[in-house]
Amino acid sequence: MPFDRLELGLDPIAARRLRARAAAQATALEDVARHELAAWLGDWGTRYVAHAVQPGETLTGLARRYYHDVAWAPVIAAYNGLDGGRADRIAVGQVLLLPELGEPPELPPGGSPYIYGLHDRGGEHYMGWAGRKGWVVISERLGARPDDWTSASYADLADDGYGVIVRLNHGHGHEGTLPVSGAYKAFASRCGNFCERSSGCHIWIIGNEVNMAWERPGGPEHGEVITPRLYAEAFRRCRDEIRRRPGHADDQIVIGAVAPWNVQTVYPDNPSGDWIIYFQQVLDLLADECAGIALHTYARDADAASITSEARMGAPFEHRRSMFRTYIDYMEAIPPHLRHLPVYITETDQNQPWRDEAVGWVQAAYAEIDRWNSDPSHQKVRCLALYRWERHDQWHIQGKPGVIDDFRQALRHEYRWHP
Repeated sequence: MPFDRLELGLDPIAARRLRARAAAQATALEDVARHELAAWLGDWGTRYVAHAVQPGETLTGLARRYYHDVAWAPVIAAYNGLDGGRADRIAVGQVLLLPELGEPPELPPGGSPYIYGLHDRGGEHYMGWAGRKGWVVISERLGARPDDWTSASYADLADDGYGVIVRLNHGHGHEGTLPVSGAYKAFASRCGNFCERSSGCHIWIIGNEVNMAWERPGGPEHGEVITPRLYAEAFRRCRDEIRRRPGHADDQIVIGAVAPWNVQTVYPDNPSGDWIIYFQQVLDLLADECAGIALHTYARDADAASITSEARMGAPFEHRRSMFRTYIDYMEAIPPHLRHLPVYITETDQNQPWRDEAVGWVQAAYAEIDRWNSDPSHQKVRCLALYRWERHDQWHIQGKPGVIDDFRQALRHEYRWHP
């Protein structure tokens, strides 16, 4: 691999002695220097956190905030290659790596350090058998009755070490993933009731693919269009209601995934129905009010090469990716001040019924997310959940040994988002 060169000044006698001893031992002096410096360095600097620069921040201010000592400013500069005259030229949105900040934060309750996941209960034992207890994503249909206190328990999953994510829907199909806007308050109360009485989950997604006509209350043709403003209103009500319930003040309330490639929701601020613009507008409206982001990403077939394809959409969306890497379009659209938030890909599949063969698609998908996460400047994707386990629709994995084998092959790797 290429090396950065470091120059070291020595007095002439020491320099001659070093060259002579290296010659006597038939050893390259550079190899000796690398070995000795590596021993001196040890594991210093292998642990760090990423920080996205905010308006008005400086290296000195970051050193005071994180290390309580302004003497760490040149350390931050050196660690990020900001030497000389560029040392204090940091830009808003730039990601700086801050070394030696101690142990990583503990996982939140009901979290997992692994990126593996399945939509629905039933197949999680494959993750358990591999020693990679990832995520289980569960979708619930709640209705909007404020006097309804029915609930569910996910404690068996959380207590066994799995991460648990629950999506809260008003209903399915023409019922709407959200109710009509006049019932948002009632729906929020119902969400609060459900979360208060449920155990084992502290990560809640509000709604699903709200830019899809199918998810509108009243159906695709005559239902109420869920604009970003309406979604933000519903989200705020649900978040506030859940967090005021005992034991849920610190829960992660996560924005629902925006359907990729979908252009059905057209409104004055988005006349083309662009799904990424819809996503950005939701984030802009909620600003710092959301605690996490859910995404969906798909391919178009069972070809493993589709996972890394950079193919683009047709006009007028030729700047948007058309395969699995559509997730990158979403990640790049997240504003810098929200790039500390957890991201969960709660649905992925081949965009057609799973081909019952171990074609390497699942392995390639997890390898792709691990590659993304391995870049320290990238916002981490914490979960990639295969859609879906149960036989509720054509995309089920249950009963397909080829897909299951592909998943088990992927589980041989130690793909983690958390150290």
